[in-house]
Amino acid sequence: MSRLTTSAFAVLVAATIGAFFFTQHLKVTTPLLAGTPRPVPGVIDPLHGVPCMQGRNSASTTISFYLLHRADTVDVYIVSAGTGSIVRAVATGRHMRKGVRNPDGVFHWNGREDNGQVAPDGNYYFRVALIHQGRTIDLDAAGQTVKVKTTPPHPVIASVTPSLISSGSGTRVTIRYAGNEGRGGTIRIYRTDGPGGPRLVKSFLTPWNGHTAIWDGTINGRPAPAGTYLVGLDVTDAACDTGHFPVRIPPPPGTIPNTTVTVS
Repeated sequence: MSRLTTSAFAVLVAATIGAFFFTQHLKVTTPLLAGTPRPVPGVIDPLHGVPCMQGRNSASTTISFYLLHRADTVDVYIVSAGTGSIVRAVATGRHMRKGVRNPDGVFHWNGREDNGQVAPDGNYYFRVALIHQGRTIDLDAAGQTVKVKTTPPHPVIASVTPSLISSGSGTRVTIRYAGNEGRGGTIRIYRTDGPGGPRLVKSFLTPWNGHTAIWDGTINGRPAPAGTYLVGLDVTDAACDTGHFPVRIPPPPGTIPNTTVTVS
């Protein structure tokens, strides 16, 4: 091989190696998707979906994005974050134009697997396969996953103290509770000794992520009349499912001790 040929071959090899590493660098550093591909809502209940959150339904979630550099054909899958297995193909062979988010890059998942069954409770993420570019992108970063949650909260009133106050005394009633899943709730005060059974007489919000609320002993700005009052709690989770304590009104006798206040 002549010196010229050897030099040309060396240049070709160097260029090939350089192109390879440049391509690898692009694969690592060049973003291919844009548009904040975040599932909305981020928590769904495909079993008991209800309207919530500005008219959205909690039974399904939607993701949207657009391609930055070139058009491509995409497959989009749902992957279990716990097992890494694909549970649903939400789109196959979808052609996406460059820079077109709606309708090209809008994808819905109804919380079900390919066999039609509701996916088990847990976290999931979208996987996007760019067919012609030979790239697969897992949208599994913080804020990009979706949680399936089919079990409503189970709030509990743990204690109400004191259990006896005088009307107009200004005594504050401390309500301790649990099972609110790090969320706020609604305290509901029921008058239980009047005709016709328990009657809701007051509601107020609890602190967010708290476990203690205070009732000031008033109803409609005035001291609560003498009587017996039951303290309840409602909590709505991120999937818009609401749990109630007690589960039903009136509760069976003796089933929820330490949850009443007597006003004398």
